[in-house]
Amino acid sequence: MPNIAIKAENLSKAYQLDETHIKPYSELLLAYKTIPSLNGWRAIAILLVIIGHLKKTLQPTGMAYKILDNIIFAEFGVRIFFVLSGFLITTLLIKEKKKTGKINITNFFIRRILRIVPVLWAYLIIVAILNQLFEFNLTLSHFIGPFLYINNFNFLPGTWILGHTWSLAVEEQFYLIWPFIFKYVNKKLSFCLILIILIPFINVLAYLNPKFIVITLQPFFKHAAAIFIGAILSILWAKNFYGFNVKKYLTRNIFIISIILTFLINIAQYHGKFGIILLPAGDFILNTCIAYMILFSILKNTAVYKILNTSIVISIGILSYSIYIWQQLFLIPYKTYAAWSEYFFFPFNLVVIGIVAYLSYHYLEKPFLKLKQRFSFKNV
Repeated sequence: MPNIAIKAENLSKAYQLDETHIKPYSELLLAYKTIPSLNGWRAIAILLVIIGHLKKTLQPTGMAYKILDNIIFAEFGVRIFFVLSGFLITTLLIKEKKKTGKINITNFFIRRILRIVPVLWAYLIIVAILNQLFEFNLTLSHFIGPFLYINNFNFLPGTWILGHTWSLAVEEQFYLIWPFIFKYVNKKLSFCLILIILIPFINVLAYLNPKFIVITLQPFFKHAAAIFIGAILSILWAKNFYGFNVKKYLTRNIFIISIILTFLINIAQYHGKFGIILLPAGDFILNTCIAYMILFSILKNTAVYKILNTSIVISIGILSYSIYIWQQLFLIPYKTYAAWSEYFFFPFNLVVIGIVAYLSYHYLEKPFLKLKQRFSFKNV
């Protein structure tokens, strides 16, 4: 795993440019086999999810709970995953188009299924078995939403142990439409920008009148906005947008301002403050700040770059999907699922999550990732 960081850094240095040579920035996107810093961001995202869910296991009257209770850690971590997903999936489609001259939608869906479905279905099977042993009081209707990837809509009853599958539903719904948009829509950037402009109106409309929530597909669009921001990030890179005075705008000061903005907006949204501004614009600002920080961490060889590409951080990032799937089973909200939760207490529950995620990645996720490579455009 350390070799990934070393190779990525060497490749990035090889493409370092002065202001008179801007073309290779778009070539850099195609040259990367593993884009540096992305696994580092996955690590940050999953750690935020863990912290956010760990809060729920604590007594509400305790000091630790009160400290953690001011920030939406988990949802912000998922937001980072969404931006990363849009960026990476679009980048892969761009590479496929450049290499083969077309987009194989069938292979795209096969790759996505092999990436997402096996670990989730294994989780659902384990939860179904444990449900019989520890009285989770789950019925068939609780499993239908996660199984069909519609758990972001409130069509069916929800439960904590399966609640995190809402984010997988959003991603899967994005995957259902994005390859067709990418293949058949000529002005993909304009399409994404129009959506980004419309989504705040959808959010406000759904807030003012809940009957429009389903009609406008707000449970999808509200969160998919972050994925489309990631897609825009990739499209602009491929168009060599960042070649123009990129060093002037990718600065440490703006990076720090982005961190402060995300922190303050996160707190304000959690406490319902400044709704007249943040209801329509808050998500857009957060998503844009995340996209900026990701771009900064890829193209600028700074301390941030070095931290995100250390072997331990990369390792956590690689395990992030398995960690995300299984952590929900061991970070149980205070005084719920009593027969099960008594066995998993802090910090033992974190150790169990690490062990289970490691086994899940190496013996379940990794074999399907190898199979997934057979349907990669790189093998065309």
